[in-house]
Amino acid sequence: MVNLFDLTFGKLPNNFLSRDNLISEICYDFCSEVPSSNLYVISGVRGSGKTVLLNKVHNMMSEETDWVTVKVNPDRDILEQIAANIYESESVKHLFLKPSFSFSFHGLTFSIDGKTPISNIKSLLEKMLIHLKKHNKKLLVSIDEVTNSKEMKSFAHDFQSFLGDGYEIFLLMTGLYENIHSLQNNKTLTFLYRAPKIYLEPLDLIDVFNSYKKIFSNEDESVIKKLTLLTNGYAYAYQLLGSLFTKEEKITDKLLEDYDKKLKDYCYDKIYDNIPTSELSLLKVIPENGKCTSKYIVENCSMSIKQISVLKDRLIKRGILKNQKGVFEILLPRFRNFISINEEFDI
Repeated sequence: MVNLFDLTFGKLPNNFLSRDNLISEICYDFCSEVPSSNLYVISGVRGSGKTVLLNKVHNMMSEETDWVTVKVNPDRDILEQIAANIYESESVKHLFLKPSFSFSFHGLTFSIDGKTPISNIKSLLEKMLIHLKKHNKKLLVSIDEVTNSKEMKSFAHDFQSFLGDGYEIFLLMTGLYENIHSLQNNKTLTFLYRAPKIYLEPLDLIDVFNSYKKIFSNEDESVIKKLTLLTNGYAYAYQLLGSLFTKEEKITDKLLEDYDKKLKDYCYDKIYDNIPTSELSLLKVIPENGKCTSKYIVENCSMSIKQISVLKDRLIKRGILKNQKGVFEILLPRFRNFISINEEFDI
């Protein structure tokens, strides 16, 4: 059987379970006459589909004739990348080849309406934004996996300045909860607190079930249901388990061993390493089945109710824990078992 699943992080899979509501929310707001926000932040645990969602929105906006879209690396000078990408964009490059618009940068010297050449990258980008606005063009900048780096802090300051000056610039970025939290904690970047944040939830299990049922059409529904529950809606697990089942064609001990190992190697090791000790202590209180009531946690945890409340909130924002009607559940499939193994071997 042909494998329809893709395990490459960030790549839009051939078999993609769309989050249409989130995609529509972001695109609709950006394209509104008066957007409620020029910035959206997508956050979630590793493997939850942040990059795929960013790429989907970015690609859809790229198809709009009045938009210029650029992707940049958060670890390099961001303004330089934006300016270079705009200049090289096929849809607007002709706007910057005229004698009236020129600049001095990286060895290339031009002039704007005969005035002194510009050497400051921020001033250059401002001129480009003005020029784009004259031609009814808007700019979308997409940044994947941001951190609290000097490059991001510098760009965040500039972005806030661009907004204040009324430029048509929009920003879509993804990041782990702890990195977003660290970045917005800078005293001069408080506007990030007000930015809409999308915390990615698990995929809808009905969508997972229907997708597996369509792909594995010869399988009994009980098998499809078991596959679906094994993913718990975790985006990477959906792709991984689908790929493994394509090869095995049945749920075996070997399949489950491979499933656990690949979850560990590609996701859980890194997720586990980034969870603070205090939050990890709370997760260890939760029973092996990964579910319990709030009362159970309070009764079995040697922390105050206030401490527990803070830690639960952080774990929920990380995308690791869910609270539904007073019942707490670890969202990552078989992650509680992974924690137990690590604890047993003192890893």
